[in-house]
Amino acid sequence: MYENFCANCHMDDGTGLAAVIPPLAGSDFLKNNPHLLPCIIHKGLKKKIEVNGTVYDTEMPGAPFLEEFEVTNIINYINTAWGNDFGIVKHMEVREALEKCE
Repeated sequence: MYENFCANCHMDDGTGLAAVIPPLAGSDFLKNNPHLLPCIIHKGLKKKIEVNGTVYDTEMPGAPFLEEFEVTNIINYINTAWGNDFGIVKHMEVREALEKCE
């Protein structure tokens, strides 16, 4: 469905898309808010956030069909890809975070 959305979005290198899609690579938001990432992945995001000095106001759909272990794997990939060194999360940490999602 999304394969052809944007051929030059630089999503594969974690840099996002200008002021539309925030970067994952070197993201101060992710580094400073690791507890929010499970909920963002699972339930989406419908508010403005600031990442590396740029404000993003694009709604991100959630992926509620993902299992907890899949969310954990995605977070650990993000946390270690593109030069990120945000640490490894455990499945139980993700479970607890998902239980607290609003």
